[in-house]
Amino acid sequence: MTTTRTDNEFQIRGLEVRYGADRVVRDMNLSAAPGRVTCVLGPNGAGKTTTLRAGLGLVRRHAGECQRPDRTNVLLDDGGLIPGLTVRQHVTARALSAGVPTGCVDDLIDTVGMSGAAAMKIGRCSMGMKRRTALAAALVGDPQLVVLDEPSAGLDPEGIRWLGTLLRGLARQGVAVLTTTHHLAEAAAMTDDVAVIAGGTLRFSGPLEEMTSGTTSGSLDDAFFALTGGEAR
Repeated sequence: MTTTRTDNEFQIRGLEVRYGADRVVRDMNLSAAPGRVTCVLGPNGAGKTTTLRAGLGLVRRHAGECQRPDRTNVLLDDGGLIPGLTVRQHVTARALSAGVPTGCVDDLIDTVGMSGAAAMKIGRCSMGMKRRTALAAALVGDPQLVVLDEPSAGLDPEGIRWLGTLLRGLARQGVAVLTTTHHLAEAAAMTDDVAVIAGGTLRFSGPLEEMTSGTTSGSLDDAFFALTGGEAR
């Protein structure tokens, strides 16, 4: 993964985050380059989400530097979905808040496969449909960087496969895609670069093939557990 600073790249250097006396993230370096899908992996409580939030300015950082493009879109938690709005109303509201012409809304809804449910109230949508709606909103305004925390939550296997295709398509358009997941098979199928975090520290950062080449099996699973000491995900 390149370390050259560019306007379109997400970079964290020397990040430290403390909760009281506890250093939950320390000496963290992380980057996501344009045209690449970068996946952050780690056990529960490893510091993945805290790292992303600190890099986005949503959590106070106690040390370090962060850089992100001006056009950065984020999907954290449930994406701020409001049950009483329809799918189209939610994406339209996101466009209006971003100062983006609402003519893009139907195209984005179609991109995530929700055209047939655009008039449905979000409160009536399935978990997978809600996730697709939140993803449509995260694509408003032609972002240079898309940050997605556990974007496959609520998606069925077909939906997870679709998500990988979507993210790779964004990368081909020059977008920097930064995502987290607990599913190693999902990561192996869609990612270009991997960052492994455990115990609040970075254990590996680089191309997927570089990480897996260090194992006799060539398996992401084996490489992951070797780096994290077999900690539960």
